[in-house]
Amino acid sequence: MELLLCVSQQPNETPYRFTGTGIQVYSFEEVLYHVYHHWKQSVDDISAPNLVSWVQDTLGLSFIATKMKDIAQVESFSERMLSFLALVEYFNEAELLELKPQLERWEKRLEWETYKERADDLMRRGEPSKAIALYRRALQFDENVPLLNNLSVAYMQIEAYETACMYLEQAQKLEPGNWELTLHYSEALIAAGRLEDAAKAIDHISATSPDSADGDILYLRGELSLKMGQSTESIAFFERAIALSQEEQYVFRLADVYATRRQFEKALDILAQFIPEKESNLTCLMKEAELHNLADNLPSAISAIQKATEIKPGHLELWVRLARYHRLNYNIPKAEEAIAKALAIDASNERAVLENARIQKNMGRTKAYQQLLKGILAEFKTRYREVR
Repeated sequence: MELLLCVSQQPNETPYRFTGTGIQVYSFEEVLYHVYHHWKQSVDDISAPNLVSWVQDTLGLSFIATKMKDIAQVESFSERMLSFLALVEYFNEAELLELKPQLERWEKRLEWETYKERADDLMRRGEPSKAIALYRRALQFDENVPLLNNLSVAYMQIEAYETACMYLEQAQKLEPGNWELTLHYSEALIAAGRLEDAAKAIDHISATSPDSADGDILYLRGELSLKMGQSTESIAFFERAIALSQEEQYVFRLADVYATRRQFEKALDILAQFIPEKESNLTCLMKEAELHNLADNLPSAISAIQKATEIKPGHLELWVRLARYHRLNYNIPKAEEAIAKALAIDASNERAVLENARIQKNMGRTKAYQQLLKGILAEFKTRYREVR
């Protein structure tokens, strides 16, 4: 075996954090390893001034930093990436040749597809604000229904409902006969409080859509009734939707209605009645925990989320929730343990950082709490500029 020497010979305690994954690295070799294994998420970083500055000032590798600046000017994506990975003799020729076809195939794809894929990945990771910036970049190259629809979903997740409606209106102009788009549009209208427009859109779907949409239409009528403060009517609509198709979404919304009435036992009974094998159903356990929390039954909420973490231990949101429930239950050591696992998955996740700040405050660590809040505010300002 060949002994590989570290290119940086000085100790370093200041990490570089990759924007796409949140992973922190402390050496140039770790940078190369990250880029090789997460190249889709590292596209922006390899040309970023922040990484160049870190390599030059923190690692003291000015000769590599100079080469990085030259590589950033290379027009071809695959050539730029391979040149970056070959900056030092970390990967052998066979490893780079193995990666090259993947890079070239990705490069040949349309620009908008590349941005959309990266944005979709961020959505799966629960980062809608970051995804929005990439979806909007994609729109500069092409305007199509999948892109506009996904962008509207991202805006829905950050509660920018009017903006979501705007992009769905654009999508409908491209495909006016697409009743599924009208379904999404109706839901966005309800969330935005445009109830008359929503009622008209739902009536239009009812008149033009196939029978397979009946459950969705009943569900939307239930949502509309709920928004109008008519909880009894909404229950009837959700029950009819469930009778047609026992979609989890319908079941959860019916449980939510009972929760708004503070009938928590009834809400939990709904889950038990309609969700088969609910003890092994991740989304059902999350909903169960949410209901127990609303009922001020934190031990049961903690139990449900702990079961969920056993099913999917790499799910960041579960650990954030578990930390929050432990904090609310005044078990700060357990809260700290849970948030550490969340931050190990993604140190830059806003929800995890915010919960960590709250835990630090509860522990009397005012300085740490203020520093974390300052970082969150700075990230928010950056994201706001990107989203606008």
